[in-house]
Amino acid sequence: MRRIVPSVVSVLALAMGVSACGDDKSYAVPDRLCGVSVEPALLKPLLPAGEELKAEPRYVGDDEFPGSEGALRCMVTVDGKNALYVQEFSGQNSFDVLEHARKSFFDRNPQKIKGVANAVVADGKFLAVTPCGNGKKNHLLDIDMNMPVGEAGDLRDELERFATAYLPAGKKKMGCEQ
Repeated sequence: MRRIVPSVVSVLALAMGVSACGDDKSYAVPDRLCGVSVEPALLKPLLPAGEELKAEPRYVGDDEFPGSEGALRCMVTVDGKNALYVQEFSGQNSFDVLEHARKSFFDRNPQKIKGVANAVVADGKFLAVTPCGNGKKNHLLDIDMNMPVGEAGDLRDELERFATAYLPAGKKKMGCEQ
């Protein structure tokens, strides 16, 4: 009996240590992603554990996306693995994002959100099309989390909070009025 107790205690201590490492983010969570101000506390839950975070912008011209007045793609990686993908486009035609989501990523359980008229959150995905102002058409924000859909479903509320906070700064970066 005496031998079992230390073994059980050792196993429990080891298990607790392993689970604590799963949340270990050795990198600093940034306050900017590809030139857009973000709230680190809202971004942090969407990112995996790791040592090094990089956010790399890629501006896309009209040649790749005809009819777009401008585009920005931001790939966030942790330890070289894709973690979060943010795409923004200005000059877009409006469309019903819920209808689009039900056709394009129905398996992620898309739902309209409160606070943004034409936006949906799904398991690991956020999509919004909102007026740009300045006589321009619309702004499109598309955020994808790179994780299994089941795990991403547990972070829907966090993704929605991050995306709705990101939206005004992203629109400003893309040249939209507030």
